[in-house]
Amino acid sequence: MASNWRSRAGATANVAVFTIDWDDLQLNLPNAQVPGQFYITNIGSARSSGFEFELNGRARDGVDLFATVGYTHARFGANTFSSGVDVSDNKVPNTPVYTTSFGADLSHPISSALRIYGRAEAVFYGAFNYDDLNLAEQDAYSLANFRGGVRARNLFVEAWVRNAFDTKYVPVAFAYGQLAPSGFVGESGRPRTFGVTAGVSF
Repeated sequence: MASNWRSRAGATANVAVFTIDWDDLQLNLPNAQVPGQFYITNIGSARSSGFEFELNGRARDGVDLFATVGYTHARFGANTFSSGVDVSDNKVPNTPVYTTSFGADLSHPISSALRIYGRAEAVFYGAFNYDDLNLAEQDAYSLANFRGGVRARNLFVEAWVRNAFDTKYVPVAFAYGQLAPSGFVGESGRPRTFGVTAGVSF
């Protein structure tokens, strides 16, 4: 279910509420007989319910604000077993409890043919588990991204930085048994990156 609302001040809001029921949910599980290998199997039922809210508005000319909030409650159903273990009511892996972002887009004309602009954004992720047994999880974390530049009619140049405060996080990890000291092997999130981009349009 979704709805839309727009105010006279130039703000727009969108709300969506959802519920998803799965039967024979498929997961990628480690093969206990062959360390380091995985297989896809149906493990049982699960339900994911939550909402998403989005707000966009213009404070004044050249100042646009935005914010989003999402919440998800995702659990395995009763009598659901994975690799012979009862995972009923465990959290469905790789599903943050919440996601939130907010920021602003700014722009200002320097002349009739030249405009400067910038964007600042903060993104927040709630904690989530890596596996169906809920043995390991990524704690809540946040990222900040910035960019700014100059745009002419057919040319732009901008500088940008992502993960500006160099947050350490692991967005993806898999159970790896005794082959890893922690029992899991994961991929580190992108560290602080920055650069300059230029482009021409025709």
